[in-house]
Amino acid sequence: MNSIINFVKKINTQLDKYPLFAFLVYKIIPGNRFLFGKTYRRYYDEINFDSKINDKKLFSIVNYTIKNVPYYANKYSNFNIESRADFENKIQFLTRDNLFEDKQDLLSEKFDSKEYEIVTTGGTSGKPSRFYLKKDRFKKEYAFFHKIWATRGYKNQLRGVIRNTKLDENIDCKINPITKELVFDGFRNTEDYFETIYNTLIQYKINYLQCYPSSAYHFAVIANKRGWNLNFIKGIFLSSEIFLPHQKALLKDKLKLPVISVYGHSEKLGLAVDFKGEGRYKVLNDYGYLELVDKNSNVITEVGKIGEIVTTTLDNYGQPLIRYKTGDFSSYYQYNVNSGSILNAIEGRWREMKIFNKDDTFVSPTALNLHNELYTHIEGLQYYQKIKGELEVLIIPNDSYNDAVKKKLIEHFQSRLHLSTKIKIVTVKKLIMNSNGKFLILKSEVNG
Repeated sequence: MNSIINFVKKINTQLDKYPLFAFLVYKIIPGNRFLFGKTYRRYYDEINFDSKINDKKLFSIVNYTIKNVPYYANKYSNFNIESRADFENKIQFLTRDNLFEDKQDLLSEKFDSKEYEIVTTGGTSGKPSRFYLKKDRFKKEYAFFHKIWATRGYKNQLRGVIRNTKLDENIDCKINPITKELVFDGFRNTEDYFETIYNTLIQYKINYLQCYPSSAYHFAVIANKRGWNLNFIKGIFLSSEIFLPHQKALLKDKLKLPVISVYGHSEKLGLAVDFKGEGRYKVLNDYGYLELVDKNSNVITEVGKIGEIVTTTLDNYGQPLIRYKTGDFSSYYQYNVNSGSILNAIEGRWREMKIFNKDDTFVSPTALNLHNELYTHIEGLQYYQKIKGELEVLIIPNDSYNDAVKKKLIEHFQSRLHLSTKIKIVTVKKLIMNSNGKFLILKSEVNG
């Protein structure tokens, strides 16, 4: 199994140049159950979307952590967690600052550097987070994602991918036979290139797309404009960004595309899935342990109350992160003490993002959400703030956009900000993307 993967990796550069040969390799390579081995098979076969919270597994890793991880041993050496009440009352929260300041003390005494690798993420604050994950974590990740996508009929066939890959200008796409991906350039957001993507999807008889929500939206805007037939798409799989209201309005409500949106995060501690793209995220208890806590650090059990998502690993014994505050926010659509909890739409770090009035009062981008009627006149939206008291709203207009719509937009934003705040609507052809290809709803140069 490893020898096949290693061989394909060695010839991968050559495969990039010859997509038809790469397609042949994809056709003859063994299936995922053989290719990714028994760890993949074990995870895949044991995943149950309706599983109850596994208290035994949770308490086992927490008590292991107290005994074997210096950071926790120094704080909780006399504790033994035997109930969720013990867990909630005794174990304090972990933050990104801890990852930066206490990185060595967060490693287990049984940590084996041969089995782990360091992962670095920039985050919204600019301060890098560094943590350790198992080198073979992809087996668990693929198992979960493949099983999630299977609810839309996906059977590990070749899928289109529009995410964070940057291709050479003379290459329109490449095939990764191992991961079953037909990879497109996630940064080449031109109308002509989206037409190339559309034609290539048809050429290779692709029925499934894996995208950032912003990438899927940009593609759908052009498809809608050109009147392309998208009936061949059986599933659009979204992750790594928040699925925004205007994106849902086009993909789900107007084009009726079958969407799955997955909430997760780089630390790989928790997972929740919106199986129908409707803003209802089912918590997967087999993946990790997830809580919501309010601003006073109290655990939330009520429906509809906004709180921060806090997660705990169930299987990273090298660097077990316990009660880690993700910086993402949501509320319960449905709460069950043991299983079946469902989150409302994820707000991500929008609540950390602040749009300032001149007097230092502020709102989050969530507070500026448009009415559905206004979304019908635009093809993209982003906020840019350079100084307090002034806000630029970047708009990609469509054919129905006019001065009356512009006036309504200004009135909408003015009603949610201080009257002294200056609103400027700027029409653009494309929005600002991060260097990793991800979209951020607010670009701010203001220090709050």
